[in-house]
Amino acid sequence: MRKVYIFIVFLLFSLPTNAAHLVGGEISYRCVGSNSNGNVYQIKLTIYRDCNSSGAPFDQTAPITVYGGASQNVAVQTLNVSRGQIVGIPAVVANPCLQTPPNVCTEKATYTANVTLQPSTHGYTIVYQRCCRNNTITNVANSGAWGSTYHITIPPQDSVCNGSARFQSDPPIVMCKDDSLNVDFSVLEDDGDSIYYSLCQPLTGGSQNNPAPNPPGAPPYTSVPFVFPYSSGYPMPSNPAISLDPVTGILTGTPTGTGQYVFAVCASEYDSNGVLLSTLRRDYQFNVTTCQSNVQSNPTPQIYQPNTLCNGTTVTIPDSSLNGTNYLWIWNDPTNPGATSTGQNPTYTYGDTGTYTIQLVINVGWPCTDTAEVTYELYNPINAGYTFNGPVCFDENLITFQNQSSNGGLAEATWDFGPNGSITSFNGWNPPPVSFSTWGDQIVSLTVTEQGCEETYVDTVRIYRRPETDVTVQNQIGCAPFTVEFWDSTITDGQVIYNWDFGDGVLSNDSAPVYTYTDPGSYDLTLTVYFIEGCLDTITVYYDDFITVYPSPTSSFIADPTAATIYTSNIEITDLASDPSDDIITSMGDGSIYYNQRSLNHAYSDTGWFQVEHVVINTFDCPDTSTAMIRINPETLIFVPNAFTPDGDGNNEIFKPTAVGIKTYELRIFNRWGEEIFFSDTPETGWDGNLPNGQQAPFGAYTWSVFSKGQNDKLIKRRGIVNLIR
Repeated sequence: MRKVYIFIVFLLFSLPTNAAHLVGGEISYRCVGSNSNGNVYQIKLTIYRDCNSSGAPFDQTAPITVYGGASQNVAVQTLNVSRGQIVGIPAVVANPCLQTPPNVCTEKATYTANVTLQPSTHGYTIVYQRCCRNNTITNVANSGAWGSTYHITIPPQDSVCNGSARFQSDPPIVMCKDDSLNVDFSVLEDDGDSIYYSLCQPLTGGSQNNPAPNPPGAPPYTSVPFVFPYSSGYPMPSNPAISLDPVTGILTGTPTGTGQYVFAVCASEYDSNGVLLSTLRRDYQFNVTTCQSNVQSNPTPQIYQPNTLCNGTTVTIPDSSLNGTNYLWIWNDPTNPGATSTGQNPTYTYGDTGTYTIQLVINVGWPCTDTAEVTYELYNPINAGYTFNGPVCFDENLITFQNQSSNGGLAEATWDFGPNGSITSFNGWNPPPVSFSTWGDQIVSLTVTEQGCEETYVDTVRIYRRPETDVTVQNQIGCAPFTVEFWDSTITDGQVIYNWDFGDGVLSNDSAPVYTYTDPGSYDLTLTVYFIEGCLDTITVYYDDFITVYPSPTSSFIADPTAATIYTSNIEITDLASDPSDDIITSMGDGSIYYNQRSLNHAYSDTGWFQVEHVVINTFDCPDTSTAMIRINPETLIFVPNAFTPDGDGNNEIFKPTAVGIKTYELRIFNRWGEEIFFSDTPETGWDGNLPNGQQAPFGAYTWSVFSKGQNDKLIKRRGIVNLIR
């Protein structure tokens, strides 16, 4: 049931959508510092405009002029100030019972710039002008022809760098007919001066032929004329008449007629001696319209919160009301008479389960109070669940189930044991014991219903196979050290613990261990498996002489020498450790293999590194291998001629020593004064008989030196004389 105390419906007042102009603005300044050139003032111009307007757009740059002189008609400076961000102003009213029409829209833009001015005997006037106003204004005749002037003064001899007052908030863009006003037009003032508020005269500026004067005109400025009976003190029809508190800046009164009304609010700033410093003027157009009531109490029904039905006695109810400002929830709880809540989305706990009628009253104390009620059924949650016990090994399984669900005494239970159960289903609180016809996971569900609440609990009963175990190894016979991989072919569905005994005093708990026997012999193997889940059991398997480990021979030999040259490449191999019954295989690394020779000589036919492998195999076919590296170096030879004839006949033109078997090489040639005239670091490059400057060396004797290193790292130094013959 819905009870409506008062529901007010107003006709929607449609504002003109073809209004094409500005709706107001103001200009102020702040002191932001001083320098050698004077005081630095930050000027802020704010312009308000109809969002639905197709004309008089915000200027991209606003011309703001500073006037001075005795008559304030000397243009000191004109600032072309770029537009700031455009911001929308929300259409809101203070009365929660009323809602403004959706087509009311105002936006604002700000223009901010700094100017530096020396204190002046006559002060300054800062001004911006723009045309035109809306042509639908009610309290001004031919309003579309009138523009706006926004100005403010900097007082004379402003040595202290005064800042003007500035409004704290944007003006309301809409007022509701027959709704009392309480609008805050108070200002901020940084210098501790006194503020006097008044309703004042709007000023005109610009024209339809010159809508944005650049520069704007100098003082004095003309007032916008009101039509009778309106004036600056009575700018709109109102009862009681609107008035502005001179101390607080609060605008009060009740508009009684719809329309668009221009008026101005002035905040005059006085110093401690009562001297007027400046006057901040807000010129603005107010839209008075017929607002509509749209208030509806609407607590969320339980159908949209099904989770609350079986969730105990605590309930949270979301609010879906329209235009609620304050809330009163009446819970109608017999165990707590008079229980209420004032939050928008409250939570309440009842003393018992049951069915309750809950009321929501919104906007208590306002003419637009509305009440609605909903019914909630609250029952305790079921919390379905069960436990089970009994043997779970397949060959003896028999499971007893115990229902652990909470209930209010009227609950009903339905069981489902699946197709493998000795009974597939059961209706009742606790079923008889159940066995399952196969091993594996058995899905058992329990559904409990009570008072329209239902909950299902599902769990798994695992039936285990009777375990079996068997040990497997890849190879049971080997040579020491003998590494064996063990694994157990246990059949089980549960957790197990392994205990391996390798027969030599070493134990392991790995499921598939890898173990190395270091000593020859025969070893027993024992595996004990403990089944600790499902079919609880212990199985021990014993294997007598399961692992056989044969002794391995020892290979050792001497290679003498381990390094030789290609001309003396005979190497002697002598066995040191084999038994007479052992077989011997010696590989020399160059393809030569010798069998069962405990002493041998081998000559290499090439230079390089050769790995000798000496393999010993005993009567159990157990091998052992030892190795040695043999190095056969090339022979290092250097032959140096004693003369050459670089005369161009093609014979013996280059002095070039012959070097064989070397790793590094340096040849140097010196003249009779010991000066080096030639150098080479490769045997392939010899001296052609020319000096470093390219000229031919004269015939005669020259000293040479050779420094080289053989393949065996043996150093070779030679020095001698070569005769150059031309």
